Amino acid sequence: MSDKEESKLAQTYEDMAAKARELFAASSEKTLASLEKAIESAREHFVKIGEVTQQESAHLKSYLRRDLEQAAKQFHSLSDQAKTKFTSENLQAGFMDFTAQLAHNASDMFSRLAEWAETGSSYHTGQVTAPGTLKCRKCEKTMNFKKTGNIPPCPGCRSTDFIKVSSP
Repeated sequence: MSDKEESKLAQTYEDMAAKARELFAASSEKTLASLEKAIESAREHFVKIGEVTQQESAHLKSYLRRDLEQAAKQFHSLSDQAKTKFTSENLQAGFMDFTAQLAHNASDMFSRLAEWAETGSSYHTGQVTAPGTLKCRKCEKTMNFKKTGNIPPCPGCRSTDFIKVSSP
């Protein structure tokens, strides 16, 4: 795949994510089913307008789901950390209740989202990834992505298997 084709796929990933976000925001339901429907509708849209093939769109959809899963895991971890730090001693009771309710609802949604994807958050050379840091499973060298892009082989050992260790 040429650099131009890789760049096009990375841009289509961004556009597909934006379209899915737009469709999900417009949805009256905020469930995993409506999120899946928004992602699928976005995928179909980009196939219909000729931006990507069916196969490319299926790959982009799986990358988007994988990245959402990873973000959900990180959010869930941060939510758990916040719950342990916020006590009624340092917050007003009303604000505490409101914050706890918001955190619970968001945490519940992201917990379900984290369970949703079955990919195990594996990242491989040739796939598209959102911004963040990937770590090689073989030599543990990290690669930082400041923007969405295609994953190259590990610069340390040429391995093609990575895990995401941070997001921006």
